Amino acid sequence: MEIKTLLILFLCIVYILLVIRTIYRIIINYNNSNPVKTIGWILAILLFPVIGMILYIVIGRNLKKKRSLYKRYQDKIKAEGKRSFRFEETEDSELMEKYTKLNTLLDNLSQLPVFRGNKIDLYSSGKEKFRQLFADIEAARDHIHVFYYTIGDDETGINFRAALIKKAKEGVTVRLMYDAIGCNETHRKYFEEMTAAGIQVTVFSPVKFSKILRTINYRNHNKIVVIDGEIGYTGGMNVKDDYVKGLSWGNWQDLHLRIQGSGAQGLQAVFFRDWYYTCKEFINEERYFPKIRNFGNNSLQIVTAEPTDEYANIMRGMICAIMRAKKSVYIETPYFVPTASFLSALQIASLSGVEIYLVMPHRSDNQKVQYASNSYVAQLLTANVSVFQYNNGFIHSKLMVVDNALTIAGSSNLDIRSFDLNFETNVFVYDKETAVKAREIICRDIHNCHKLTLDEWMKRSKKDKFIDSLYRLFSPLL
Repeated sequence: MEIKTLLILFLCIVYILLVIRTIYRIIINYNNSNPVKTIGWILAILLFPVIGMILYIVIGRNLKKKRSLYKRYQDKIKAEGKRSFRFEETEDSELMEKYTKLNTLLDNLSQLPVFRGNKIDLYSSGKEKFRQLFADIEAARDHIHVFYYTIGDDETGINFRAALIKKAKEGVTVRLMYDAIGCNETHRKYFEEMTAAGIQVTVFSPVKFSKILRTINYRNHNKIVVIDGEIGYTGGMNVKDDYVKGLSWGNWQDLHLRIQGSGAQGLQAVFFRDWYYTCKEFINEERYFPKIRNFGNNSLQIVTAEPTDEYANIMRGMICAIMRAKKSVYIETPYFVPTASFLSALQIASLSGVEIYLVMPHRSDNQKVQYASNSYVAQLLTANVSVFQYNNGFIHSKLMVVDNALTIAGSSNLDIRSFDLNFETNVFVYDKETAVKAREIICRDIHNCHKLTLDEWMKRSKKDKFIDSLYRLFSPLL
């Protein structure tokens, strides 16, 4: 037998052994908690030799086995003395008492209390959001803390940078973080000019060749701004022209929250946790957590998710809210690639008589995810869920309203990546007035939607059904 043939045979044997070992590790890492992900990775490796293996090595390894820097941060807080969030206490309303079990769950998951006495504004327009944000930045007296997944160096980004540089030169402390993958198209000079102006700039989990295997798949998807420890922003909008001017093929529909009151300190705590994760700098000064007076009647909880979470915090909080719904659940999401438990919660609630309304895109900025999302529609329609596809551009808001009493909004999509892989932040707001406003936004968007029926959906071509089902197989990898 020729040496060349022996070498090829040897390499094949080595590869087969590597595949067997990798499949074994996949089953050990994922099967108990997520059998769907197990099947997805095994199929990827078997159907796409070499490429599937490389993908698993780069983005598939289970980070939950590793010790979390977030855990170290919590240990640091305990060692330094538990942080005191200082705000005026108010009596629990009847609505709050209704959600006692949910309060307890979220407190145990994210270790953050119920923040009371807040005023909340909802922005479904990027222009309105940035107009107010720039006004708040201009009025800042002590500090501005910023984290965005994506910051573009387009017109919106340049205006944003100019506003921050102006305040830094006035002596206001400005800290800014951005995600390495989310800002991979932004020129380095954009951030260098901020640093030169005195802004403390850092990048979350920079993708370096030596660390690529454990960083590229775990991204920080947050959008957080905190001003003077009193005003906070979070939601679905990044800093980019798309969020203000829309896309070439339609409107960009989104949602963002402005929180004035104690809830801003919850976002502050999340920002400092991410800062510690990135810079290893522990910040807990009293100036960043000032005594807050009551600004309104909104009570809220901040819920975070990270890839090392034991329980997939945001997903479990949402499932609890859905399962406790009595009348209705309204949902908007750009990407609907749910876990089996989340899908079951919607089906059970709907079949129990709760009205479920789901708004998703007809056309997406990520076609692969859109295919996977489409594969779930028949199961939803069969369970009497009302499904609407947005036709006036792209729906990017992450919003849920339960029983016209509870509003859930933030950065998390309803997909496996947000639930299991990204760093995310959502706000659970306990207030009927806010819930009604949020529901009105969804109902307005429904007027620009096409309501799907099971009959028309099942009449789609076999080719479309096959493509959707094929991408669903790999939904845990998208």
